[in-house]
Amino acid sequence: APLIKECYANLECKLVDSKLVASYNFFIFEVVKARAATAPKVPRTMHYRGGGAFMVSGREVSLRSMFRPENL
Repeated sequence: APLIKECYANLECKLVDSKLVASYNFFIFEVVKARAATAPKVPRTMHYRGGGAFMVSGREVSLRSMFRPENL
């Protein structure tokens, strides 16, 4: 499939499980190929918040001193 030039990241996926689609409209995909642009290093992203509302990323807040990977 062609890539979208303005997208910072592109994920090519395949459907691996559709059992929950009828009940929850939930699909399980596996990423088979991923591509990320080399610039910008920190892209501004847009997030859909629901109900027709969007948010554009803004100021970065670093909490690295509190981050613990084992809590993920």
